[in-house]
Amino acid sequence: MAALLFVVGSFLVAMLASAQATFSGPCNTYEAEKLNEGNRPCSYPDSADLRTVGIGFNLEKSGARQRIAGVGANYDEVKAVSQCLSDAQIQTLFWQDMDSSVSCVSSWLPNWSSLTDGSKSAVADMAFNLGCAGVKKFKKMKAALTQS
Repeated sequence: MAALLFVVGSFLVAMLASAQATFSGPCNTYEAEKLNEGNRPCSYPDSADLRTVGIGFNLEKSGARQRIAGVGANYDEVKAVSQCLSDAQIQTLFWQDMDSSVSCVSSWLPNWSSLTDGSKSAVADMAFNLGCAGVKKFKKMKAALTQS
């Protein structure tokens, strides 16, 4: 059974790798975010005292229960630190969030396609960390990026 789970988990990781965000630059790869944000398979209180797991996945945000169930984990047990997530589950949550972040900033910046990879990566990383609403507060940054 363990061998089967390993094979299925490896298959899911491979599928995720091929379905990553529409843009992946130096700041917003899975490995870079693991280094920048840390990767904790068991939930913990973050700096704002919000229950978090993996690479900054906020267990208190809207839809978190469904997202955790979607990776095959029990939300209540993960939140209570009775269950930890596998690397494949963490990667799934990460790439879903990074896809949302890239989608947010690519629709927010009208010249997204002409930005340098470094600029795209940095702005996507900001959206990943601050959320879509948070990054959109940077109106002067948007003005500077759309002029470049």
